[in-house]
Amino acid sequence: MQDFLELAVSATASGCVYGLIALAYLLMIRPTGIINFAVGEWAMVAAFGGYVLLTQHELPYPLGMGIVLAFMLLVGWVTERIAVRPLVEKGAGVLAPILALLGVLVITREIISVSFPPDPLPVPFAVDIQYYKYFVIGITLAVFVAAWLFFEKTVWGRSFEAVALNRRAAALMGINLSRVTAFSFAGGAAVAGLGGLLVAPNISAHYLMGVPLAIQGFTALVIGGVGRVEGALLGGLLLAFAEQFTIRYAPIPGGFAQGVPLLFLMIFLIMRPTGLLKARA
Repeated sequence: MQDFLELAVSATASGCVYGLIALAYLLMIRPTGIINFAVGEWAMVAAFGGYVLLTQHELPYPLGMGIVLAFMLLVGWVTERIAVRPLVEKGAGVLAPILALLGVLVITREIISVSFPPDPLPVPFAVDIQYYKYFVIGITLAVFVAAWLFFEKTVWGRSFEAVALNRRAAALMGINLSRVTAFSFAGGAAVAGLGGLLVAPNISAHYLMGVPLAIQGFTALVIGGVGRVEGALLGGLLLAFAEQFTIRYAPIPGGFAQGVPLLFLMIFLIMRPTGLLKARA
């Protein structure tokens, strides 16, 4: 029983990280329809930021975390300004920004790979290691509550919803589409960065960590449903429990369990592409 409870807590913490990456996707998809697979690399950048500020320079964790997240806000804003906005303003289809962001993914990974050693680099825990999982869970719940309140209770959140429903009508109502898009990318980068910063103490910072996180986060979003904030967290938790319990109890080699996200992704895309939670009408 003790083993089961420990596994459940571990899966919940992992699911929270997957949920944060899924939320990063969601923040950008809802107002723009653009799937940004570079969120995994943004999580990686934040992990290396944690290594530089928290390990090398030994800054207090709250200060280091604040600097990293502020930097990620800037990264998201610059990415939107350079790689997305010019294409949108020229009337390019949704596929064009997606391909441009794939280019951002490759460039980001190459910059990190030539700037740091190839070996995994340590990032310190914010609290004692035995309590760290609860710290991750608490931070994630706070972020999701804030995101839900933003979309449901604020004028800016309603602006995001209006743009998601009909960009042209939202523009005619006086909503600044460029500003909404910029804020969505900045917020997505910050949330992805938080996910990378939280997972880094467990897996260390390394330049190949981005793609698995991007796949896990996107799968979590597909499972939960792209129209609901709470769906991102639900999908992350279900995916993490499936992964952890497969690794622990299934009679298959551990390496095969790494294919669980892709298996879930295919099943949901075929059987229930809208996810478990449907968007509100």
